[in-house]
Amino acid sequence: MTILESLYSTLDGFRSYAPFVDSNATFKELNSSAASAQKQICIIISTAVFDKIKVEPSSKKEALLTAMANLTLSKQLVFDVITQRKSDVDIYKYELEAMRRSYIDNYYNGMDTLIQLLDEDTAETGWRSSKYYTIALGLRIKTTDAFDTLYPIDLSYLYFFRTIPLQAEILDERMNDSFDKASGNESATSVLLRALAKMTVSLSLRRFDVLEFPPTIRNLFDDSKISRNGADEQKQMLNLSAGLKNEADVLIQSVDNILSNSETLAVDTQTDFNLPSDNIFLMP
Repeated sequence: MTILESLYSTLDGFRSYAPFVDSNATFKELNSSAASAQKQICIIISTAVFDKIKVEPSSKKEALLTAMANLTLSKQLVFDVITQRKSDVDIYKYELEAMRRSYIDNYYNGMDTLIQLLDEDTAETGWRSSKYYTIALGLRIKTTDAFDTLYPIDLSYLYFFRTIPLQAEILDERMNDSFDKASGNESATSVLLRALAKMTVSLSLRRFDVLEFPPTIRNLFDDSKISRNGADEQKQMLNLSAGLKNEADVLIQSVDNILSNSETLAVDTQTDFNLPSDNIFLMP
């Protein structure tokens, strides 16, 4: 039995979750793409949770079936294009990108719903013992709601959990010391949390494909709407990444300055130094 056969009873059932499946397609032909899709999903929710959800009908299973079908087809798309070109059928780049974008959108919606349902189910012990959920408990920004308050991510549960390793990396390499120094100071901690969110988004812009972002971020790139130009798209992402990192650096520096001058609350803005040529007059 193939992976898809264990999830969908028939190809028509599979097609109801993901449109535009080739009428001549078979589960066997889609199996390699399905294996890749399953692995990608299990990295987030764990294999144990995946196997548990697929057994009995539920709203979680509906979300999982949507995510699996669309992610499978997004991975299969390139092979379908090659097959059609062998049959002298031309597929244009903008058509390919539009189809892939639609599949990824549907996948993200399915995964956002699935993770939200898992997060809200207090009896779901398997999810609460999964790797990513456990790591999140040790972070400064522990939930999707908290992250979305600090930086808008369309309340995307999938994006938040995808960035958990990035947040952990930033904390370990840079920001844990700042949070320790700000311990007990709610105002300083609040500023650091916003800096951490911006730093996390900045790092994700250098690590993720533009299609992996929630709409609020993805819509900043014109190339993701009509046609994609790799060089221009990468430049835009790197520019936005650099801008967010600079904003975060300024916030972190401001907090460090406030904490180091806690007695006077004087903040060194790095812009108030006198030049040798300045004329200074002392009035009586």
